[in-house]
Amino acid sequence: MKSIINLIKVSFVFGALFTISSCNNEPEISNISRITYFPTFVYEGGDFAIIPCASDFEIPPIVATENGQELPLTVVTKGISGTVPSVDINKADIYVETTSAVNQDGYAGEVVRTFWVACTGDLVSSIEGLYSSTVIRNGAVNPQYFDLEYVLIRKVGANQYEVSCAIGGYYEFGRAYGSDYRAPGVIVTATDIPSNTFSFSGPVPVGAFGGACTMTSMTVDPATKTIHFTSDWDAGFAFDVTLTQVAL
Repeated sequence: MKSIINLIKVSFVFGALFTISSCNNEPEISNISRITYFPTFVYEGGDFAIIPCASDFEIPPIVATENGQELPLTVVTKGISGTVPSVDINKADIYVETTSAVNQDGYAGEVVRTFWVACTGDLVSSIEGLYSSTVIRNGAVNPQYFDLEYVLIRKVGANQYEVSCAIGGYYEFGRAYGSDYRAPGVIVTATDIPSNTFSFSGPVPVGAFGGACTMTSMTVDPATKTIHFTSDWDAGFAFDVTLTQVAL
């Protein structure tokens, strides 16, 4: 599907100002009517995609124009850990790509696209994957926090995995607060996956809330393609999270 974003075309009419000259009695006109065309963005597909690692998927290019004339683009891409050069379909991450353009009058427009690139582990030798998440906070069971989409687990070193949110997307998706309320950065060291022998890095903040959130346990069930973990946040909340691997 082709996406076209044509930001509002605005006509600025300042009016005509007439004054009478004492020399020739001819009117003088200042300020003329003019139109500014906001950047129009054209690209294939939508603003969100899930991409299996090392697939043949190609990121659709974007073209921006102003009244039919192509504009230069500025592209900024961010991953879980900050700014990255571009979307890399060989590297698992949550890529947020912002493409912007400015018209001749200095008016800007932008397109934001999100690409979840995920590698899928077998949950015996690797826990990598894209997961839906069900979260119970302080023992409260609420369907609002069932089947949240998504949590990413990616490999970052020998037997080490990073979890995109240590509270399973409770605030990011369950409360719809957005990625600023994710709790990223917990590193899980898998000493032995079949025996559920894991250790965890130090605490991480819960997004804009801050504080310290510590992952305390993890178990993996390869038969059901699920991971269960618990985390404690020093704001007084305990999170019980069940991840279900998404087939890509």
